[in-house]
Amino acid sequence: MKTKKINTATVAACFSVTAQALIQKLIESGTQVVGFGRKGDEQRAAELERKYDGKLTVLLGDLTDEEDCRQLVSQSQAILGGAIYVHYHCTGVYSWNRWEDVEVTEVERLFSANFTTAWILGREVFSAMKRRGDGSIMFVSARDTIRNIPAGFGPYMASKLALNGLVESLAAEGAQYGIKVNAVLPTIVDTDVNRQAMPDVDPMTWVDPIQLAEIMIDLTQPSKTNVSGALIPVSGKML
Repeated sequence: MKTKKINTATVAACFSVTAQALIQKLIESGTQVVGFGRKGDEQRAAELERKYDGKLTVLLGDLTDEEDCRQLVSQSQAILGGAIYVHYHCTGVYSWNRWEDVEVTEVERLFSANFTTAWILGREVFSAMKRRGDGSIMFVSARDTIRNIPAGFGPYMASKLALNGLVESLAAEGAQYGIKVNAVLPTIVDTDVNRQAMPDVDPMTWVDPIQLAEIMIDLTQPSKTNVSGALIPVSGKML
């Protein structure tokens, strides 16, 4: 019989606001966690590890590099006793651009952060879970990918639509191995960066990162055996 506890988890983009909320909630519930961050963030990694006193290990690497991702997953398995029960993928960037004048390099940056990291790291985690015959992977997409996309959001949403396709097709591939793959689709998440970028918008309508983390954890509980391939909208208020 499966336990309701998430024994181990990995969290990509571990310094982001949503990831920080996830790590806190997971560790409070008794989960052993490995976080993934970018090379060059050694100081922040050490500070974060000290905060959780042995319950969190932070590994640094390039999530667009196959070999780095392979090593990160291998190291994580060793740290977590051989098994990653859940992976939370919080990596992503946003920018406002019209298709007619967006730079090619900016589209590449959006796709690299929002899709490529999910695909390359995600498939390494998937392979590890496949060998064990169980696991759950949770991605973060965007609510407007399932609505009419406003002008200026095209390049960003295109990268998130690619992520949605990954979620649905990877879930289909994982069904026979007991691997669940889903994504939450929040509206704007309430962070300091977003408040500074949009000072004229009322943040009361945005998604609380702690509540988003709680939803993500709930959807990846071992008891949620029939939830896979789902794109789940999350709104601060119903708009």
